[in-house]
Amino acid sequence: MRFVPLEYAFKQARNDAWLAIYKKIRPKALDSFLVETERFRNQPVALVIAFEQPWALDWLLRMAQRNLADTAVLVFDNSRRAAARLDIERVCRNRGVPYLALPVNRTRHVNRSHGMAMTWVFHNVVRAIRPCLFAFIDHDLIPIRKTELSERLADQPVYGKLRASAWAWQLWAGYCLFDFSTVAGLPMNFLYDFSQKLDTGGRNWDCLYRTYDRERLRFAGSRYVNVRNPVTGISLPMEFVDDRWLHIGSIGYNDNFRPKSEFCENLAHAMDEGVPWTQLCDDANPHLLDPQVPEFPQPPHTE
Repeated sequence: MRFVPLEYAFKQARNDAWLAIYKKIRPKALDSFLVETERFRNQPVALVIAFEQPWALDWLLRMAQRNLADTAVLVFDNSRRAAARLDIERVCRNRGVPYLALPVNRTRHVNRSHGMAMTWVFHNVVRAIRPCLFAFIDHDLIPIRKTELSERLADQPVYGKLRASAWAWQLWAGYCLFDFSTVAGLPMNFLYDFSQKLDTGGRNWDCLYRTYDRERLRFAGSRYVNVRNPVTGISLPMEFVDDRWLHIGSIGYNDNFRPKSEFCENLAHAMDEGVPWTQLCDDANPHLLDPQVPEFPQPPHTE
């Protein structure tokens, strides 16, 4: 009676029109970036959509150099502030990581901005360099333990953290892996689909996820562990994804990193000094989140 289906249909058509225009924008640096990254053809790549937080990205890149031996990391900057883009570019240059500033996206909608950035990267970069597999990794997802992405995707076409509604499912945009040959010819669209109660990346339900029985797939687990500040001794619960990745959480769009920064800096310094992860967290009785059971919050917006 409130014409909700028509409202969703209108907004999806509007978003797709914006996305079609955005995908065609080619920054001047794109051609040189593709030349720089063509060496990753048939190799695994991790794609990081950076946003406003150079220190967190630097920690991710530093830990990736230790723990992602089989994977090249590429950074795509979706920051709004020009100063942040300069800082993030400097971080990537210092770490020897390929960097590309994405076309400026004026939208203030969190999910739309992230989804448009991911879609642009897939159509303009992934399809050009043709890696054997690619993964989208949140800029605040820190690889704490050694991992090989190719091993996570060894026997299935997609892998990541499951998110689902009553009738549809997707992979969380912050940790999703894809076999390139499986999706190369698909009209991948990483926008949200609130009509299906799916978040960023949910529009891929129609072209990809619905063709697979999720009961036959493996998904990444997620649990919360109490992580101790090595300086103060105070513990805070933090999400641990796939038993390998520490998720800082919500640090980009609402500047929630400020109260967490000292805690994370102390953790990073301790690990740089060689303190093992097992000494920094109480891993005995974590609260486990079953990867097969959806844990999906209500969408923050319906714009």
